[in-house]
Amino acid sequence: MHSGSIFCHFKSKDALLYEVLQIGMRSALARQRMVLLEKRDAETTLRRLIRSHLESLLESNSGLLWEVPYDSRALNARQRHLIEELKCHYEAAWMPVLHELASTGCLRADLTLARHFIFGALNWSVDWFDAKEGASLDDLADAMVALVIHKTSR
Repeated sequence: MHSGSIFCHFKSKDALLYEVLQIGMRSALARQRMVLLEKRDAETTLRRLIRSHLESLLESNSGLLWEVPYDSRALNARQRHLIEELKCHYEAAWMPVLHELASTGCLRADLTLARHFIFGALNWSVDWFDAKEGASLDDLADAMVALVIHKTSR
């Protein structure tokens, strides 16, 4: 493939970037949809959402969700708005689960802050996670759940 061949399909680098980001977000939304269809208790659902997010971020051929916070700034206003809508839709789907955990006293932080901290920590994992060091995505998901969930005696 010649270096310019890709531009037979895309008008510019920005158009290519927009397509990559859109595919990444739609892939993450599809994974998320599968988790939410499972209808499990809130703690299990949160763990599965976290694991799914980590897959979208860290697995090879993942869909490049990790690019959204960093590279979306290079898009034009319309493209940025559409990517932001997908991101908001993605994050909003977590709120009923977090709300249920908060209503039972299991969530360790304010609902909105918890969502921001969870996504911030998960998204930052692309900078430090190395599967060769022995931790698995399950280990990461378990650790995040342990940080945000307070087990109540029932």
